[in-house]
Amino acid sequence: MEQNAFERLQNARFYRFFESLYRMVLVNLCMLLLSLCGLVVFGLFPAIFAAAAYFNDVFEGKEGKVLKSMFGYFKQYFWNGNLMMLIYVPAVALGLYAVYGRELNTAVYLVLFFWLIAAIVLLWYFPAVNVLYPEFGLKKKILFSLVMSCGKWVMTLVFLAVNIAWIYIVLLIPQLMMFILFSAPVWFCVLRIKKAMKPDSFYDPLKEQEESG
Repeated sequence: MEQNAFERLQNARFYRFFESLYRMVLVNLCMLLLSLCGLVVFGLFPAIFAAAAYFNDVFEGKEGKVLKSMFGYFKQYFWNGNLMMLIYVPAVALGLYAVYGRELNTAVYLVLFFWLIAAIVLLWYFPAVNVLYPEFGLKKKILFSLVMSCGKWVMTLVFLAVNIAWIYIVLLIPQLMMFILFSAPVWFCVLRIKKAMKPDSFYDPLKEQEESG
């Protein structure tokens, strides 16, 4: 038992890297499929929530088959995801209009600015909070996500830097990054938020072996 645990520990990084990469490719394909099921507009954001829920299962060691799990979570969080869509898409569209369209007064610019910031922050935090705190109501999940983004401001800045770098990498090598274009950012956000808020909820196979032994 100890030897097996030592071997697993020795090969953990190498094995987990390729296992995580393979899983992200599968989740990315499922996200694309589910987005098409929702005609993209009504499918992309529920697919993000489904991916967040599935990655949370992976981190807790209770994941099922990818497509079956993702489809179940897609149906479960369909309305939550589309609420996120109604917050995010108009904010981005109006933000682009403010930049490239007609000149607006200062008050409208400020409203659009804070709306856009809140929408981007919610896209990072809301899917993870949605599965980490299922006991919260919908309004409380949204408010908690916004408050957490301020309280964990260092993590929020990390998300910002990573997303900027991610966009840059996607523009450089789009053919390669398309395989994990949508799933990798979700994986990273859920991982960091879960480590910050619920670090004891991760599955530890070595600890389980010690307890069973």
